[in-house]
Amino acid sequence: MNLRCGHLTDRSFAKGHNRLCRKCHSNFSFLLDIEEKFGEDVVVEYWYGMILIRLSDDKQATQCFIEHLTDFYSKKLSEVSSSKRSYIQKMLYMLNSLKEPFDIKSFV
Repeated sequence: MNLRCGHLTDRSFAKGHNRLCRKCHSNFSFLLDIEEKFGEDVVVEYWYGMILIRLSDDKQATQCFIEHLTDFYSKKLSEVSSSKRSYIQKMLYMLNSLKEPFDIKSFV
C-alpha cells in the first residue's frame, strides 16, 4: 500500500497505525515515551534537533516526517484543553518554520 509520503507498507499495518509507515509510527511511539518521561519542552527540542541534524541527509524522509508531525499536531490542537495548547502551538510553529524557512535578508 502506498502512503501519502511515498513509503510502502502492508495494508493491515497502515490501517492499524493511522496510515503511517513503520518508520514514522516508530518515531511517534518514541515521541510519546519522551513526552511522558521528560515533559513537553524536551519533546520540542528533541524534534527540532532530530529533524535538523539526524534526518537532514534524506530530504524525502525529512519532508515525510514533518508532514506526519504537522498533521498529528494539527488534529491534536482541536482535541486538547487550553492548558496544553501552548505546547502544541510551539510544535506547529517549529514544524512550519522548518517546512517554509524564511530569509532574514528579505526583512531588511
